[in-house]
Amino acid sequence: MHDYRVTIRGRFIGLTDDQRAELTARLADRDMLLNGFTREGGFAYDAAIGPFSFRYVIAVDDEEGEAEAVELALAAVKARLGEYGHGDLSVSAVDMREVKIRRR
Repeated sequence: MHDYRVTIRGRFIGLTDDQRAELTARLADRDMLLNGFTREGGFAYDAAIGPFSFRYVIAVDDEEGEAEAVELALAAVKARLGEYGHGDLSVSAVDMREVKIRRR
């Protein structure tokens, strides 16, 4: 098994007044600085309730690769967004085996 860090960005669209109010009520928990890469998915947006991002750590078998990690993250995002209208999704993934850590 190895990890991918998957970032999915998008926009809320066609929200009802109730949905916008619900998102506004949760705003304090959705700050980008508080929502990093996690297995559950860090979910962030700002007071404009427009753009959003999800940041996941997705573990896949060694035989599977980026495509599987992206598919799993997209499915998780769509499930979490549920009835909230969204669009303009873009995805990026980084294989953590390829990340080099610099030590000073």
